[in-house]
Amino acid sequence: MRRHLTALAATALAGGMLFVPHAANAQTHTAPARTAVQEPAPLSPIKLTASYPRRAKAGTTITYTLKAKNAGEWASDIVYVVGYVPKQAGKVKVTGPSGSYCEVDKREIACLLDTLNPGKTATVKVKVWLRSSSSGTATAEFASASVDVPAGGLDAFEVHGYEPGVDLKYVKVKTRITR
Repeated sequence: MRRHLTALAATALAGGMLFVPHAANAQTHTAPARTAVQEPAPLSPIKLTASYPRRAKAGTTITYTLKAKNAGEWASDIVYVVGYVPKQAGKVKVTGPSGSYCEVDKREIACLLDTLNPGKTATVKVKVWLRSSSSGTATAEFASASVDVPAGGLDAFEVHGYEPGVDLKYVKVKTRITR
């Protein structure tokens, strides 16, 4: 999953960098000395909430509604929502807001969302069809993160010590399967 997400985020960042103008003869400049003022890192924290049914019958569907809210003070350039659906899933469908790119790979889901302004929310719906032989508890995990691209330059791939796929905090949700 980490490989897919990193490749997906890198592709999105690289595509956006093609349109950034660069000088033909770049000159090196020495920057004036700055005072040591501690500024917060320009990462936008994304708060993820998941709505889901507590019980579901085998052979029916479970719909997870994932809301990613920008809880920071800056707009996030790219937001991604990722996760694992239950092992009892027979079929999975992911729907994101317009302008998003979502994909499913077996039990893994990933959705790249467009810019999310401070205080705004984007909704992703994950519909899972349970197999008729399903039993037990359907456990799913979802996480979200933002990638804020610095203005231009090749430094865009260094995102202030944040490593996609490693620094994610997953929300675990459980649905009891009944017969």
